[in-house]
Amino acid sequence: MRSTAAKSSPPEASTALTAVDDVLVRALARHRDDPDFWSLKTRDRTDSAHCVFQYPAMMVPLVQRRLLAAVIEAQPNIKSLYDPFVGSGTSLVSGMHFALNVYGTDINPLAVLISRVRTARKVEFTIGAIGADVVKRARADRRSGIDTTLSNRDKWFKPEVLTELSRLRRSIRACEDLWVRRFLWVTLAETVRLTSNDRTSTYKLHARPVEEIEARNVSPIDVFADLVSRNADSFAFFRKKLRDAGAISNARYRGAAEIALADTRESKTYWADVAPFDLMMTSPPYGDNQTTVTYGQHSYLPLNWIDLADIDPNVDAEMLRTTLEIDRRSLGGRDPVSEEEEEQLFAGSPTLKNFVAALPARPIDGRLRLVRFYRDFRASLETMIAQVRQNSYMIWTVGNRSIAGKQVPTDAVLSELMEDAKCATVTMLTRRIHHKRMPDRNASSATMREEKILLLRKL
Repeated sequence: MRSTAAKSSPPEASTALTAVDDVLVRALARHRDDPDFWSLKTRDRTDSAHCVFQYPAMMVPLVQRRLLAAVIEAQPNIKSLYDPFVGSGTSLVSGMHFALNVYGTDINPLAVLISRVRTARKVEFTIGAIGADVVKRARADRRSGIDTTLSNRDKWFKPEVLTELSRLRRSIRACEDLWVRRFLWVTLAETVRLTSNDRTSTYKLHARPVEEIEARNVSPIDVFADLVSRNADSFAFFRKKLRDAGAISNARYRGAAEIALADTRESKTYWADVAPFDLMMTSPPYGDNQTTVTYGQHSYLPLNWIDLADIDPNVDAEMLRTTLEIDRRSLGGRDPVSEEEEEQLFAGSPTLKNFVAALPARPIDGRLRLVRFYRDFRASLETMIAQVRQNSYMIWTVGNRSIAGKQVPTDAVLSELMEDAKCATVTMLTRRIHHKRMPDRNASSATMREEKILLLRKL
């Protein structure tokens, strides 16, 4: 259950939602002759503070707002939005433009931190000046102590980088306001990403060549100074947009906004006092994190520089025990699949059953990882569907990964599993990925150059 400190005021009870499938299909079909309406060849990286951290596989805020606008116009009684795989919070900040009560869940502490910063109801509007003071203190700090317990730290950071990151960390910890520290931790996380010895071309931890590391000359304090100024400007613009939309009153966001650090499969009781939700919008993992998008590995180095208690008092420090632990705890990351579980899964999705049967023998663990992921994914579906209202719409943005050169029909599998759980598939859109940052050197993800947007409804 949620702690007392985590609780927010429950939203006003919504009136009953009605099925408006035909209205929505017609509304979305109005743009079928504009191939860029959902794909967006150009984009604003500062939109809704999208640029504060380069989180993997981020959704596009304007696309999500366009989808939300269509659903809300057809179902004007919508008051709450839920994202069970919140990531960097794009769905929720998109909902804030409509003054919705927004709620999200994620198992990754870094995702929770970023989302809590972006969805804060009240913020410190002088954050740019505060950031400049943090930089000034860090530059004045002459201590050489290293403020991280990261194992094997000399592999991932040059000595002078370790020193400057430590000075920044000490300076951030001197700030009193929690949201301010969280904002600065996010900025430090991006600084760590850009100044470590890790390659930025892949989400998996992979050190740069020795000669490249030796040739690099980068100052974390200088990088942080640029980032904190940029992030402050981006955030100020985002809050102005919310004010213009009437979503802010007396310097505070009008709706509820709350993020849970939790496994979606086990989060049903967490939302007991605010669910059922009126609308769900999400983008789930493409597959098990270890072989698709390694969210946990991407977060590992930054999290080792952040005060975990500032993210959430319930963060389990053991999640940083190894570089793989967060991904291991995510969908498909552990626990064998029983014959009974496999039979139930295949009964719910004949498409998945046929795909698995056609998989080649190599890679040897391909079948195991795929079935294990979908076993866990199906369990998460049961939990999240139980948390939304009858006739509520669910907007899913999904990518079809590949195994052994074969593209997994994620859209078809999701549709079948949802229909097996008493939901209806209303329509599907296709969008080309022009800008979304993908792991180009990850073979299982290299073919994901388009996404499917599925609109489903709970019966």
